[in-house]
Amino acid sequence: MDRLAERGAQLSSQEAVRFVPASGAASRMFKPLASGNREAVSQFDASWDAFPFRSVAESSGRCDTIEERLEAIMERLALPTQPKGGLPFHMYGLVARTAFEEHMHEWKATLPHAESPKVHFTLPDSGREHWAQRLEQWADDLGVEVTTSVQHPATDAMAMGSQGKPFLKEDGTPLFRPGGHGALLRNMCDLAQAHPGALLSIKNIDNVRPTTAHDKVLPWRKALLGLAAELKESRTEALEALSAGNTRLAEMWLGRGMSYPGESRVVGEQALRDALDRPLLVAGMVRNEGEPGGGPFWLRDDEGTLRAQIVESAEMDLGDPRIGNCIAGATHFNPVDLVCVLHRADGTPYDLDRFVDHRRDFLVSKSYGGRPLVGLEHPGLWNGAMGRWNTLFVEVPSHTFAPVKTVFDLLRPEHKA
Repeated sequence: MDRLAERGAQLSSQEAVRFVPASGAASRMFKPLASGNREAVSQFDASWDAFPFRSVAESSGRCDTIEERLEAIMERLALPTQPKGGLPFHMYGLVARTAFEEHMHEWKATLPHAESPKVHFTLPDSGREHWAQRLEQWADDLGVEVTTSVQHPATDAMAMGSQGKPFLKEDGTPLFRPGGHGALLRNMCDLAQAHPGALLSIKNIDNVRPTTAHDKVLPWRKALLGLAAELKESRTEALEALSAGNTRLAEMWLGRGMSYPGESRVVGEQALRDALDRPLLVAGMVRNEGEPGGGPFWLRDDEGTLRAQIVESAEMDLGDPRIGNCIAGATHFNPVDLVCVLHRADGTPYDLDRFVDHRRDFLVSKSYGGRPLVGLEHPGLWNGAMGRWNTLFVEVPSHTFAPVKTVFDLLRPEHKA
């Protein structure tokens, strides 16, 4: 692992880019409070002094009652429009640092020899200009380069109401809603065009620890980068050997975990080339400790090939006892700690749309204005959108994974600087 970590740490800002999906609203973290859950409200009140956003909420004066505190987080934290990345996550003495800032710090420390490491955030369309300016200010101070994008509106999907009819808003027009993080595949394609040959490191906005934990988590992040760089190089060597009529390197490369041991061997030069010459995902996996979400499975894609893939629970029929038993026996969980190889050996990007498993659209139950609806979401970014990729799963320690799904997760020891 040390060798791979050193290889990853040597990458330049042209060789690796951090991609952080960050369109999600911070208000989701406060749902238990918004719903009036008594236990949650009581815990929130009792823990007020420990929250890293308290100083911002009290910037205009102390909040001594629970009513004042709830009002402060709505008004001074601008929860209806605040992206999760803009919420203070960690305290360093009297200084609060947002999730946006922590990702910049982490990426700069991941590539210590790179000049102006590059970080790309997706942002909500509402307030994008404001947040883009703030990100640039933080980036200038830290010495990183930041870019932003929004989820393409063309990927929005019409919501459905009762009896399978279009969900209509109060003004009588149909509601279109974002089609899930799978819609960000377009943003990834744009990044691949802008950064020829660069590896793409993907992490969720809420999975970032304080800089005081870098010595525990960064060696593993660097190792994933180093492994992806080595796999990319060895794949190029295997493809070159294929052109010379030597199939051994290609067979060995596929045997490193990309092909199911029980499947028939890929035979023939063209079949081996087709098997190798596609996008590659190196995915860190943690031990399954009951967190909600997806995990690594062997799944037969729409081409009939059994592939290592990440499958979300939202894609599964949890009422089927066979699937329930499969989930119960799952040993690992997907923390979204990913490195992608998006280019061919000559630096040209793959047409990522060609490698989507379009069977993996799925339906989600949501609400709008207090009314239930059913939404259609595109194949998830690291799920069906990468359904035909070559994927290698790597176990990483659980301490590299510290998600913030609710406001109370910020009280965990993992988020104490």
